[in-house]
Amino acid sequence: MSGNTENPTGDWTTALRYIAGRKTAEESLGFLAHVSATVRDTPELADVVPAAARACVPFFASAVLLEAPAVHGEPVEHGPEQFAPALRELLGAAARDGGPRLVASSHESLAGQSDPQLLARLAELQVDSAAVLRLEFRGVPGGHLVAVRGASHRRGPFSPGDLALLGEVADRVAAFNAFAANLTGRASR
Repeated sequence: MSGNTENPTGDWTTALRYIAGRKTAEESLGFLAHVSATVRDTPELADVVPAAARACVPFFASAVLLEAPAVHGEPVEHGPEQFAPALRELLGAAARDGGPRLVASSHESLAGQSDPQLLARLAELQVDSAAVLRLEFRGVPGGHLVAVRGASHRRGPFSPGDLALLGEVADRVAAFNAFAANLTGRASR
């Protein structure tokens, strides 16, 4: 006998956390590659934003709203209709706030940064967490990306890692919007 008194249950717990973390990272990279390919490979300009929104639901969010004024006069929404009021309300809040992002999440790392009144309002709208990112690429404004998760979403409330991933999605959509604005001559500076 080796005399090792370590807890084998603790070893298994550590191994399972490692495996779960790797799986989450691999899924996130695959998701980002899928969104990138969607933006790059969708043939019609008007189809890119709806395709990007569809790519986000349900894997990453319960519902998504994307503004891309270069190709769409109205925001594009994707997800169950029950989340539409929350998406629109968050878009309005972000427009009033004017900041680069608005986050409301009960995740332990973000709860202290989230407005308790906004979290309570979102709970009334059946939303567990939400993030709004302003889309801007090289001075070309591009609206907002709004993502919400319901309480039963498999990834739980938005975490700092989820916000980083959402930021990457926002960057791709913002770059597309700037490209489309330049292409269609609708760039507003």
